[in-house]
Amino acid sequence: MQSEPTSEPKRKSTSFSPKAKYTFLFASWVFLSAFSFYLGMNLMAKEGGISLSLKNQSPFGKSEEVAQNSVETSSEGNESSESNSTEIKEEKPTSVLEEITKEEVPPDFSIDENVSFRASAWSTDWSAMRKTVHLYNEIHPFIYTMRGGLSNNGELISSWSQTARKERVAELRQLNPKVKIIPTIFRWENPKEKIQENIGMGGRTDIRDKHIQIIVNEIETYGYDGIDIDYEGMSCDKKEKFEDFFVLLAREVHKKGKLLSVAVHPKTPSDKKKDLNCKGLSKPIQLDFRENWRGPTTHDYAFLAKHADRVKIMAYELHPRKYHNPGPGPQAPNVWLKDIITYAKKRVPTSKLYMAIPTYGYDWALNCKSSAKAIYHSDAQRIRSGAHKKHQPTDINQILTSENKMGSWRNLSKFADIHKNRAYEDPSLWYTSGGCDRVAFYMNRKAFEEKMTLLRKYDLGGFSFWQLVTDNDPEINEYLSLLVQGKLPAVEKISDKELDDSSKKVVAEEKQIKLTKIKEKTIKKTAVN
Repeated sequence: MQSEPTSEPKRKSTSFSPKAKYTFLFASWVFLSAFSFYLGMNLMAKEGGISLSLKNQSPFGKSEEVAQNSVETSSEGNESSESNSTEIKEEKPTSVLEEITKEEVPPDFSIDENVSFRASAWSTDWSAMRKTVHLYNEIHPFIYTMRGGLSNNGELISSWSQTARKERVAELRQLNPKVKIIPTIFRWENPKEKIQENIGMGGRTDIRDKHIQIIVNEIETYGYDGIDIDYEGMSCDKKEKFEDFFVLLAREVHKKGKLLSVAVHPKTPSDKKKDLNCKGLSKPIQLDFRENWRGPTTHDYAFLAKHADRVKIMAYELHPRKYHNPGPGPQAPNVWLKDIITYAKKRVPTSKLYMAIPTYGYDWALNCKSSAKAIYHSDAQRIRSGAHKKHQPTDINQILTSENKMGSWRNLSKFADIHKNRAYEDPSLWYTSGGCDRVAFYMNRKAFEEKMTLLRKYDLGGFSFWQLVTDNDPEINEYLSLLVQGKLPAVEKISDKELDDSSKKVVAEEKQIKLTKIKEKTIKKTAVN
């Protein structure tokens, strides 16, 4: 239905021909459409994900060439990662700088560039990064992944827009002029995401070379100090192709005077050495470590250390929440860190070697069916506000005995053997919720300081956090402040002889565990017969 025309004041009439009217309307429509498209593209560039590709690409292009960024809204995410992409917010750097300077950074704060033990962290939390960047020697913004799932085309996706990358790098440098900004490219192999052509699988050296040049161009375009490669969970057949890719990438990154960091799976010494024959490789993989699964087999510490400036061992998930075995426990206890260091120090130069430890823990059910859940500082504070028992250090076998819960806490007691003669520096909270007994292992200042003291004794290059988030224990920042300013008291270093003795002890303990298990099986069989 059409409405009645409203009365209007009389205007002086101007006559246009029908053709002129249509021409004017069409021109107006074209103008408005173009203007709307312009606004839309600019909005996506600021707020959307960015696909990174090269135009007119040649392998290992000239140093003057930079990445041509094609802007398009990204529908591809990383389904295997539990971390969320950082939300991009437009903020005024000056106000942020003033706020942080007043509230976080003491006026006499000064980083010691000559400190031999460096602090670093991976992070997806922009707020945490900008508020604590002054406490770190190196920051790894966790912002890149590969485009494509089961196949790759060399391109990257960033959770920060082009504008955010430029502005945030500049802001971090203003907050801490001495910090090294080394973003991470992450991919974990799973049924929907692979690491294939980007490392030259299937003979696609063209895609591998394109991938390398895109990485180098990103470093130069945004003024990074280097790049961190975090390619995890690769099947053993990818070992040699990954190494070829890494050598070529190192050559190009170092040509630009930049740093190359690599994240690797943890390994511990084994008393036996054996060869793993993996299809597609020119020679067997020597297994001189216990962790015989697809991830660690592709990360050769000694090889990667020859070409990397940083080798960061992901020393966490000793008791992963997604698996029933080995049940509740700490994520990176010192007893385990010692084994990892014992293996790594013989293969990686000390100055390059970093141990990456967690800022989180898990909260486990002890006598009911319930999934474990991640726990941070605020979660620990909430639990502590109610009825609970806190233990630090945590001796699981002693707790099982004193609480007389060996029979009822089945989710823990069936794994009691692995905790024998071990007292963990990690704190734990034992409480009841919803009719279920639970235990939460978490990270606090005391446990963190004990881990750092251990790493400093082994004279490592530094440590990394997975990950730097706003909900970390704020008291840890007090320790970090002393660390990066070189104000911590000296520690007595562990000698090479002590390291060798430690290695022998690890092997002997492994043999003893195996013998104990064999004896237990024999006793059970005898009892049955």
